[in-house]
Formats: sequence, C-alpha cells, structure tokens
Amino acid sequence: MERGLIVVPIGPLQSNMYIITGQSGIFIIDPSVSLEATEDFLSEIPDFYGISRGKADVKAFLLTHGHHDHIKYIEEWHKAYPKAEIFFSSKDQELLESAYWNCSYMEGKEAVYNFEYTDIAGKDDQVFYKDDEIEIKVFETPGHTMGSVCFLVRLGGKEKLFTGDTVFRGSVGRTDMHGGTSKLILKSVMRIKTFDPELEIYPGHGPDSTIEDEIRMNPFFDM
Repeated sequence: MERGLIVVPIGPLQSNMYIITGQSGIFIIDPSVSLEATEDFLSEIPDFYGISRGKADVKAFLLTHGHHDHIKYIEEWHKAYPKAEIFFSSKDQELLESAYWNCSYMEGKEAVYNFEYTDIAGKDDQVFYKDDEIEIKVFETPGHTMGSVCFLVRLGGKEKLFTGDTVFRGSVGRTDMHGGTSKLILKSVMRIKTFDPELEIYPGHGPDSTIEDEIRMNPFFDM
C-alpha cells in the first residue's frame, strides 16, 4: 500500500479520524467514524475495499484522549481487528467509565467503554512503536484532559504531529470539562511551541497547520 495520510473528518462534532497507510500496515488515530461510514468515505480507493469487514491490515489504534467524539467506534473497530493494539493513557481511564465525563451525554448517549489497551501514561517523549518504515513517539500534553497526548509520527523520514484537542488551527482545546485545566494546557502549548517550526500539525477538529503558522497566528502561543 502506498505511504500516506487520509483524513476522515466526519466524526461527532466533525472530529477528524486519521488513517496512516504504508507498507507497515494501517494505523488509525482516534476512531470516531464507524467501519461502514469509513468504507463509504474511502470507496474510490481500492486498497480499502473490505475495511469494514476486517479485510485491511490494521496494526494499531492511537487514542489522543478519552472523549466520546474521538473514541466513539473504538470497540467496533477493535472487534473487526482484534489483533490490532490500542494505545491509550490510563490518566483518562475514568473518562471511559462515565458518560458525563467522556461527554457522550452531549450526543444523547450513555456510553461507557471497556476495552483493553497498552498504557502509554508515563512514556512521555518516548518511542513506543517502531519498525522499518514508521516510528511513533508520544508526548503527554495535559490540559484538555489529564490524559491528553500528542503523537509524533515519522513515516518515510517525514514527521507529523497529531495533537488531538490540545492544539487546533488558531486555538486550543476547551478546559471546562472533567480533568481540564487552563494552566496545564498553556504549559503543553508552550512545549509544542518549541518543536520544529516546519512540523505539520493535525488536530482533532478542523484543518491542519504548522508550528510556524501557530506561532504567527494562534494567540495561545503568545501567552
């Protein structure tokens, strides 16, 4: 399969689900879109025929935090791909157990989640997945939730930062929900600000950006 990145921006609240492809297989960041809707969205790409029926080479699921609009379909996806590993921070475990804290109530749902995962809490600035083609490092970036993380993915020598709801184009994630704190999110933003200015940012909602663009136009990068 050709190396690349596909954005599926049709999750709850227009959340972005990211599909990273390559010879190593498929890596999915924040599975907020159903299997069927994903296959429909990708219907013109032959490599994804049958993805909704467990026919693709899905290696892992990477969860930026525990809010419903980002993990809504993780259990459906994992049922179809039970050998794929789930990477998630246990610092957001309590969000999985409460429809109020994971904000599924905002969609009129009472969702609680019970899936097994590989815990990446405490692995800040560490590579937790690597093969001949892809390298994935996690940065703990609390503020939106206590377990919020960003994933730095190196694919074919090119790096991309997936920021979840920590940084958006021109803004940052809200901090008025369970586990949110403005002090910590600003600390996380100041850390991200030190990354390579040319580094591309892919947020949980909205369009992509770069560190350089955020330094120039995001008021939260200047506080």
